[in-house]
Amino acid sequence: MAHFKNTYKPARFLFLDVRVGVVIFASLLHIRYWTLGLDVIVILLALYVERIGLGFVGSLRAVRAYFTGSYRPALRLQKIRRKVDFERRNLAWEKPVNREPVLLDEVRKNETSLLKGKL
Repeated sequence: MAHFKNTYKPARFLFLDVRVGVVIFASLLHIRYWTLGLDVIVILLALYVERIGLGFVGSLRAVRAYFTGSYRPALRLQKIRRKVDFERRNLAWEKPVNREPVLLDEVRKNETSLLKGKL
């Protein structure tokens, strides 16, 4: 007869997964109405998850996939290399870029002289 750990059956507490039993045992340390309500919600959620064919780990994976979305990059955002333009060269039919220095007009501090021609 095979040992229990070699059968790959999930551990059960009564009719539930063992992880639900841990929540129930933890709530026994602090017995209040809201902890009993939390136990009922956890038990119903576990029964629903098992009813649709997922285990505990699979349901956690499904919740994570719901929140993260469908895009899963192979690299972290810090590791993704961005496109860099290293002195792009024009093609034969493109106009050359004007690289001469640009002369700027002087800055006037008197606002009235700036508005004389505009009004």
